[in-house]
Amino acid sequence: MKGRTVIRPWGGRVSVRLDPRSALVFVLLGLVAFAGVVANVGVGEYQIPPLDVIRALFGMESGDGNYGFIVNVLRLPRALVTVLVGAALAVSGAILQGLTRNDLAAPDIVGVNAGAGLAAVTLIVAFPSVPAAFLPPAAFGGAVVVAVLLYLLAWRGSSSPTRLVLIGVGLSAVATALTTFMITFGEIQQVGQALVWLTGSVYGHSWE
Repeated sequence: MKGRTVIRPWGGRVSVRLDPRSALVFVLLGLVAFAGVVANVGVGEYQIPPLDVIRALFGMESGDGNYGFIVNVLRLPRALVTVLVGAALAVSGAILQGLTRNDLAAPDIVGVNAGAGLAAVTLIVAFPSVPAAFLPPAAFGGAVVVAVLLYLLAWRGSSSPTRLVLIGVGLSAVATALTTFMITFGEIQQVGQALVWLTGSVYGHSWE
């Protein structure tokens, strides 16, 4: 294929088709992400210069002995979680756009995010005694339910990207309205927890 390079490692048994331009973009984005992690890790109540952050990341000695602990134990896990969450959102958006052949398709547009949020908020507000460990499975279940409803309602003998997006917008509006209803009439303590969950936070995340 024009513009692509075929690599055959391991004696030619396996071939990999590589687009040099895509590889270059991937490397550049990786460098940007690394720079973002360095900048994020260095900012806080205890400021750390970027060069010292890089030294701490690679296990090199720096001017302050506390830098290694602050960077690698306290701040790096949160930064990596943030990068992984951003990558997951980007991949999910790309998958939906590819499947629907529509640039407007995204988890927040077609209602998948709204379904996950509704399930989590319902669990927090209506069943406050349920352990927090059940929140991720509940959110995933809500997202799956909306995705199945979207497929069933949008399928009319054939797939239509426009119909799928429009029905997804409608499902998102319904799920968002129900979430708002739960937040409006819930107990203030549970509502506060639900709002924190909906907003999202990496506070307190560690390697474990």
